Amino acid sequence: MNLINLILREAKKIAIQILNEKPSKDVKRIPKTQGVYLIYNKKGKIIYVGKSKNLKQRLSNHFSGTRNLSSDIFRKKLNRIYGISSGKSMKKWTTENCIFTYKEIKDKDLCSLVEAILISFLKKRGEPLLND
Repeated sequence: MNLINLILREAKKIAIQILNEKPSKDVKRIPKTQGVYLIYNKKGKIIYVGKSKNLKQRLSNHFSGTRNLSSDIFRKKLNRIYGISSGKSMKKWTTENCIFTYKEIKDKDLCSLVEAILISFLKKRGEPLLND
């Protein structure tokens, strides 16, 4: 088996693992490491796939409501689709309506590949992703 197939196999394995993780609301337990994350709505549908060099910081920013919308795709989409403004109303909405899973991935290229595989798979499955 060649190297590309081995890398793809590993990325798909990680993607399956994150899809099988139980979602949580506990931002405090997230590590400050690189990885991929999924955000679910309160109906259990995956609405966002992301990657970050610092999972704790990124997910905390998504759920804080205080960051500028122009630099946060997830919150910008929530604003555009649901009309939720930045600040307390964004924090309240995400806290009440979103849960997440994550997977630590040390290699940045593998992290990008897992994110791309998840987005592609979930779009084909008809999940209401905000990633577009």
